Amino acid sequence: MPPPRTTFTAPHHQVIRLLDSHDLPAAARLAAAHPSSPVSLAAVLLRHPPPRLGYCLHARAARAGVLADRYVANALLAFYLRLPRHLPHALRAFDDLPRRDVVAHSSILAAFLRAGLPRRALHSLRSMVAGADGVSPSAHALSAAVKACAMLRDRNAGACVHGSILVRGFDDDDIVLSALVDMYGHTASPGDARKAFEEMCAPDGICYTSLISAFVRNDWFKEAVRWFRTMVMTRGVEPDGCTFGSMMTALGNLRRISQGREAHAQVVTRGLCGNNVIVESSTLDMYAKCGMMLEARKVFDRMQVRNAVSWCALLGGYCQNAEYKKVLALFRQMDKEYDDLYSLGTVLRACAGLSSVKPGKEIHCRFLRNGGWRDVVVESALVDLYAKCGALDYAYRIFEASSVRNTITWNAMICGFAQNGHAEGAINLFNRMVREGARPDYISFIGVLFACSHTGMVEQGRNYFNSMSKDYGIAPGIEHYNCIVDLLSRVQLLEEAEDLINKSPFRDDSSLWAAILGASATHSNPDVAERVAKKMMELEPQYHLSYVLLENVYRTVGRWEDASEIRKLMQSRKVKKEPGTSWIDVNRSKLHVWNGKGSPSELVASEDILTDDRSP
Repeated sequence: MPPPRTTFTAPHHQVIRLLDSHDLPAAARLAAAHPSSPVSLAAVLLRHPPPRLGYCLHARAARAGVLADRYVANALLAFYLRLPRHLPHALRAFDDLPRRDVVAHSSILAAFLRAGLPRRALHSLRSMVAGADGVSPSAHALSAAVKACAMLRDRNAGACVHGSILVRGFDDDDIVLSALVDMYGHTASPGDARKAFEEMCAPDGICYTSLISAFVRNDWFKEAVRWFRTMVMTRGVEPDGCTFGSMMTALGNLRRISQGREAHAQVVTRGLCGNNVIVESSTLDMYAKCGMMLEARKVFDRMQVRNAVSWCALLGGYCQNAEYKKVLALFRQMDKEYDDLYSLGTVLRACAGLSSVKPGKEIHCRFLRNGGWRDVVVESALVDLYAKCGALDYAYRIFEASSVRNTITWNAMICGFAQNGHAEGAINLFNRMVREGARPDYISFIGVLFACSHTGMVEQGRNYFNSMSKDYGIAPGIEHYNCIVDLLSRVQLLEEAEDLINKSPFRDDSSLWAAILGASATHSNPDVAERVAKKMMELEPQYHLSYVLLENVYRTVGRWEDASEIRKLMQSRKVKKEPGTSWIDVNRSKLHVWNGKGSPSELVASEDILTDDRSP
């Protein structure tokens, strides 16, 4: 039986005319004066009235007893769904609906998503799939459910929703497929994201941007560049600001400065500079990662709008390029509203790079005053700072107080113990790390091998070195070979160390041979020393250390003529010994650098770092 036909009264026509003339208050007054015409109330509610006016119309409808009318009920649901922080009111309006159709269910699902409740959104989808109120999920509902899976980083739930999409025949809907691409990107499945993208019939710029972002998020930078080229050159799809933002991130991580400049030129040509903080921050970050800090600073200075991301990108660029003084100077200029935890972590890394503990303590105090605690980024940076400054008690206290420890936290403490002569502590902490289920990485093994080398623990060092590739699939790098060669050299196993170098992929690296040369000089083994030094001279004729160490070996064993010949050879090749550099902390307030020539120059004045915290 068809629904009864709705008849419109004269007041309703007058309400519609007032709405068309944008006189919303007058239309609301007229609709409230004739509540027997629920269609008029619904029409006003659907025109986005202010919250207070909507509340009044809701109350008028309740007094008139027309809340059960399907027009009014749906209009109230739409009204409350538009308002932020009104989800309970929307749910009450949903429960009062005389008939809940697929639009109402989909709207509630999307409301859960906007409110940051992805699990409740999936529960709502489950109700629809189970046939609640006789409805079946629409493409809009399934797309919202996919976004909920992306928020949860739950690939299994996303795969289940994907299966439901295929069963219900929405696998050719580009909006649904674009949501799937984004979901797989957020759940560390870039290969599945590409497969979902390839199912699209005519992907637009948004779909391409979702795919490129998925690749960048999972460090598939070369794939991101390749698909960007396909998007622009093959398909002729116009990229937008978000596309260029992801592209700049990929090029920065690949250190492709030439392509980065070309992309920057495209950004300028297309008019995406000036007020697009996402594109400009990504461009700044690209130049910084490529070591082009002058270009990065130019981009930053030209930005009309800056946010925390742009400030932190420039701070991180200076820190990455070891320009620690500029990190501290820029931090002084930052607006306090952008003084977030990431920026504090970056400044702490700069203090660690300068081995300056006093400004680091000031940052630590600011972190605590701002109510910060239990932040793994800042706590890891604090552990690293105090360890590098020799304050192991502070470092270990923060490490033990950390409720969440990532690999960086463990590595900072292990390397801190190792570099400060507490080899046993480093080894015990490494073993504890393994016992507690944390997976050691490249840096972890550097720390434990360094500890073994300084205590002469040959067997343990060999075991850790072999365990890298055997148990963890980590290929030993030059740092690991340096540690194990140094370990073998310290216990006079010079032939074994020499054989290890010859079998390594770094046999032509002079730093490995320098470790043996120094040990052979210490242990008065002129034959090995001579052989190793000649190898170093062959690899790097201008490397002064090989000449100096070999000359010292000859002097130690009384071969004065050979020592003189090495000195003459060094002079004929114009090899010069680099002057040493020392840092001194004067009165715990200023850090100076001494390079052996002239007077010491001031490096940084730590009491000026936090000018906004100083008393007037």
